[in-house]
Formats: sequence, structure tokens, C-alpha cells
Amino acid sequence: MKKINRRFSLSVIAVVTMTSIMLSSCGTKPAGTDVSSSSQTESEITSVTTTTTETTAASSSEDETKATSESKEEGTKSVINEALTGYWGCEKTASDGKTDTSFYAMYIKKNGYFSIYDRAAGNPGISGYMSNDTGSTVDCVFEEDDFDVPFCWKMDIKGDKLNYEIEGDTLKLGHDDVWMIFKREESEEEDVDYKNMPQPIDDLLTFDLPKGYESDTKIKYNDEEWTSIVARTFTKGDEGEFDAAIFSYKGLDCLDDIEQKIDLKEQTDALDDAKEITVGGEKGVMGKCEPGDMIVYVSHGDYVFQFIFSSYGEKITDAQIKDFEKILGTVKFN
Repeated sequence: MKKINRRFSLSVIAVVTMTSIMLSSCGTKPAGTDVSSSSQTESEITSVTTTTTETTAASSSEDETKATSESKEEGTKSVINEALTGYWGCEKTASDGKTDTSFYAMYIKKNGYFSIYDRAAGNPGISGYMSNDTGSTVDCVFEEDDFDVPFCWKMDIKGDKLNYEIEGDTLKLGHDDVWMIFKREESEEEDVDYKNMPQPIDDLLTFDLPKGYESDTKIKYNDEEWTSIVARTFTKGDEGEFDAAIFSYKGLDCLDDIEQKIDLKEQTDALDDAKEITVGGEKGVMGKCEPGDMIVYVSHGDYVFQFIFSSYGEKITDAQIKDFEKILGTVKFN
């Protein structure tokens, strides 16, 4: 069987490097526990709609989406004081006179994305978004998978404020009455203004999930720029997972040499047991990619959506296929 472009995988190269999305081939899943073949009832369908604010990391997603839309609408205009943007190296000690900060560096993007990191190891550090710039303070929403706070600060993972003072090429960031002092540095990295990013998937569609499915992973295009969320994964324990992704959007180029456009006919022709299916009022194609994977492609507007159900067992069961079809039956395109 031909290889099928299946999903996005995220590859982060160093701390200040750009995050790239790669399209990978369909493969087998790690072995999981067997799933009962008994079908689920309609009463198991929840009424919870999958929106950004109703899934894991909802608080950060709201601010990320806000930063995304503001940056897109305003082009290259900063959502924070432009004097803050750029690359910074930290002085040897914090203002408390005892905390070693010599290994820290920082960069701040025009859309408010920032990272304070160990310039040698990449971590420890913190990253997230700055917003609501008052001229002396900024609100911060942190990325939970990168939250190792400098020892001199005690910060809330759910979000906090940083005080700042800037004079020329010197930037002081303060919290708990302790300041880290940064000096501006030159960098060959550009604060790229991507003009062709896709809309976040949460803005493009909604669907309901059967009982027992938990939000697991969100995949983004380029954390350091727009943070467009292009794929979401929901797992049901160790049985399997449901994925929804923007797989193609007419080849718009936002990641240099990476080709987003796919040959939809080629992909659907490669599916086993392919059949037509209606999803959200649009005609799509469903078929098997591997014994444990069922996949659907649907075109809508500028996008091609890819939906996958992956069993963690040796093959997808009838009950799991029914789950998949139930989810697809609730899809609504915005």
C-alpha cells in the first residue's frame, strides 16, 4: 500500500530556532490494551463542544489566539512596547546580589512571544506571551511545558506580571522586587512577519466527543511566531485517540520550503476500503491507513481537514469505528 501523509509532528531545534511542522508517513501504534467490541450508546455523547476555552491549556490558548489575531490584523505592528523586542543577554547576577543569572538569554517577538532560557543548555527557563503593556508592566501567560522559573522569582504558572524598565540597550525585568538585568544583543534571526498562516483549527470547526475522551495534545505552527493551532489530539485512556488537523490549505507558504499542499486524490486512492462520507455537510472519503488507523479527508473552503482514529491495539475495532463516526457526525464547519 502507498504511504499516506498522515499527520503533523513537531520538531524543535534549539531554543531560539524556528519550530517546523513535518508531514510523516502512517505507521503502527505502540501496543495497547485490547478494546471491548461492544458498541457505545448515544447517551455517551457529551454536549461539550471542542473550543479553545473548553480543552486543556484553555487559559493560555485564549491569549495565544488573541495575540495571533492582533498580530495578523496589525501586520508588523507590535502588541507590546517595540523597545522590548529583540535579543538580550543577562548580566552576571540579579539585583538581589546573590542569584546567578549569567547563563540566561532572552528574546521577545513583536506579537509578545518571549523566552528566557539557558543560552548553553536551552533550559531551564520560561516562555509564553506578554500582553496588556502599561509602559511599566506586562501580563504574562506561560507555556506549561516550559516553566522553570529563575531562582530569584516566584511566579504563578497560570500567569503573572513582570515589571520592566528600559533605557537604551538596558532592560530590567522585575518580579518579587528582584530584577534581572539584560543587555541588548545582535542576532541574525529575523522577527519574520508570516502573512499566510492558517486560521487556528478551533476557529474553523467544532465537534462533540464521546464520554471518556480527554484533550491530550495541540500541535502548532511555529511557537515563536503566530502559534496557529493546526492539530488537536484527544485520547481515551490506553484504548486509542482521535485527531483533527488542518492537513492542507491550498499550498499557502508559511514555512519556507515545506509544501503544505497535498494531492488529495492520491491520498484517498491509497486508502484501503475507501468509501464516501458526509462530514459537516461536505463530502469526504473514509478508509483505512493501517490496521489500527481509520482516516478521513474532507475539503472545506481553503482547507483540507484530516480526521484520524488510531487504536492502540493491533487493529481498530467496530466499537472504535462507531465512536469515530459519531464524532464525525457532530462536526460543524464555521
